[in-house]
Amino acid sequence: MARIPYPERPSDAVARLPVPLNAFRMLSHAPPLTGPTIELGLAVLRESTLSVRVRELVVMAVAAATRCAYGSVQHHPIALNAGVTPEQLAAVAERRADGPEFDESETAALTAAFELVSRHTLSEGTLAALRACFTDRQVIEIVTTTGYYVMLAGLLNGLGVDIDPSGEQFLGLVGGDPG
Repeated sequence: MARIPYPERPSDAVARLPVPLNAFRMLSHAPPLTGPTIELGLAVLRESTLSVRVRELVVMAVAAATRCAYGSVQHHPIALNAGVTPEQLAAVAERRADGPEFDESETAALTAAFELVSRHTLSEGTLAALRACFTDRQVIEIVTTTGYYVMLAGLLNGLGVDIDPSGEQFLGLVGGDPG
């Protein structure tokens, strides 16, 4: 149960969404922040050059590292739909970024997400691994995706935002080819 009530009327930005997610309903207490937050989220989901699979691994890593049940529940079916395996999700839930479940690029992306959450920076080795596997734009997208979901986790965890129904209903809204 949310720790503060949801606003009686969500912001106009939330009203324009196909589904008024509780995260953004709660954010409607600060209307000037709501629209830009939604826009950044849509850019992360729809405009990234990362594969949906890598993006969802990063999102699930943030959910695990921040202990954000909302993010984990919402993105679990999206990750599976993007081709993330149950074994990979189990490893991410254990906050493990390497092993036979992951290829080199997935390990680099997950290591980066875990480092950013725990240390708020990247080690030289992690940055080198990212740059070996991804373009500079994609490195920025991994860092930005991590930061966006860390920010949401603070809102969701800090205010006890109620988990929406499963992310399966959002599969068409999160963009991209699973590749």
